[in-house]
Amino acid sequence: MTVLRNMPQQLILAHAPWLLGGGLIVCMVACAAAGLALIAGGETAGLLTVIFGAGVPLGIFAMAVKRDQVIFDATAGTVTVQRRTLLGYRSATHPLAVVRRAEVEAFSDTGRATLTFHDTTPPYPLVEAYHSGNGPRQTAAAINDWLRAWRRGG
Repeated sequence: MTVLRNMPQQLILAHAPWLLGGGLIVCMVACAAAGLALIAGGETAGLLTVIFGAGVPLGIFAMAVKRDQVIFDATAGTVTVQRRTLLGYRSATHPLAVVRRAEVEAFSDTGRATLTFHDTTPPYPLVEAYHSGNGPRQTAAAINDWLRAWRRGG
């Protein structure tokens, strides 16, 4: 996740899979163009190329490309996790007072940042997909630094 805003009263992190989304859009456009060229040349198979060649990547785009945003708001005393796809929007809000810390949930060589709580709420993943590299650790560190500063100030 990328830090969009890091102020004493608010921390906003976001993740949008631009590479995956862009690749799927290129695939849709290329398949649609190839299918339309076949249709213009009198080939009826061009219709299948348009339907399946552009439809399958569109379906993957609609289900798999998610924009995640996490907002830690000291003024409201909440943390809100928002997920948006072409098919819908989900949001979960938790009181900041019950958030213990951010941790990295590891799976093989990948990981994702999760929020852990003081109460019995299970760890909450900030993104659904696991990512390689240092990103999940950097996300957890940014959250924990902000939470420490918030607890000292509040």
